[in-house]
Order: sequence, then C-alpha cells, then structure tokens
Amino acid sequence: MLRHIDPWSTFKIALLFSAVAYVVALTSGVLLWRVADATGTLDNVERWFTQFGWETFELKGGEIFHNAWVIGLFGVVFATGAAVLLVTLFNLVSDIVGGVRMTVLEEEVVERTISSTRRYVVRNPSAGATQRRAPAWSVDDDAPTDTATDRSPTHDPAPANGDANANGDANGRAATWSVD
Repeated sequence: MLRHIDPWSTFKIALLFSAVAYVVALTSGVLLWRVADATGTLDNVERWFTQFGWETFELKGGEIFHNAWVIGLFGVVFATGAAVLLVTLFNLVSDIVGGVRMTVLEEEVVERTISSTRRYVVRNPSAGATQRRAPAWSVDDDAPTDTATDRSPTHDPAPANGDANANGDANGRAATWSVD
C-alpha cells in the first residue's frame, strides 16, 4: 500500500527535473534560432508578416531570449510547486481512503537446460595446407563423432599426407574442447 509520499523528496526531484527541462529548452531554443538565422528563415518570416499590413516587423533575438529565460524561471517555480501541491493532496486523500494498493511482481530469470551436467563441445575444423577459407567454428551438443559419420558443413578433412597437425589427428578428426 502506498500511503505517504514525502513532500520534501518530491520538491527536490521536481526542482531538479524542472531545472534540467528549463536548461534543455533554452539551449535548444538558442540552437534553433541560430540555424533559422543562418538559413534565412527569420528574414522570410519577417517579410511574410509585412505582407499582411505590418509596416515593419522585426524579430529581435536578444529580447526573445530575455523573455524566454524569465518565463522559464517562473515555469520552473510553478512546476515544482504544482508537484509538491499534488503530493500533499495525495497524502491528504490517502489518509481518508487508506492509500493506493500496488502490486509489484518480481520475475525470476531461470536458465533452463535439459541436464545439469550437459556439456557443449566446441569443434575447430582441421586447418589443412590447401585450405582457401578461414576455418569455421561450430558448437555441437553431442559428443564428438568420427569423420566418416560427421556430415556437418563446417567439417574439413585432414591433410592428404596423413600427418597430424595442431588442429586434429592423423585420422582426420578435429580437435575438440569442452566448455563447462
């Protein structure tokens, strides 16, 4: 049950949120003003207003910014005060009705496996001297198999001379590593 929200905590969070929104709004306003001035949009807007009977119409950036930051400060104070007022009203109403019932669910993440002792076999195909492409890796859930029955697309046979190499043995079986 949610029965009480601390007004002081709400004041701090609301003031921080409002101040950040104020700074973001002023910064984005200045950046948009500079882009509009550089592209000639402000001149087009001023000419458009003169078509409707205005003798002179001029957008003054300094005055607009000054008014924006003063109005923004009042907005920060108003938003912070409104948040604290709403929390206080919530606290008064929750004293009368007993609060708000909330249900919070916590889901447990469980990795499902077939067996707790299951092992994965990582195979590195043998790298022969005539190999033209980079060796491919595959992960098998089964135990290593013989090359006569292994038809996986990543299997490359051993070198033709029958010598053992670093990646396999003389019978053409790939070296295997198990990862727990």
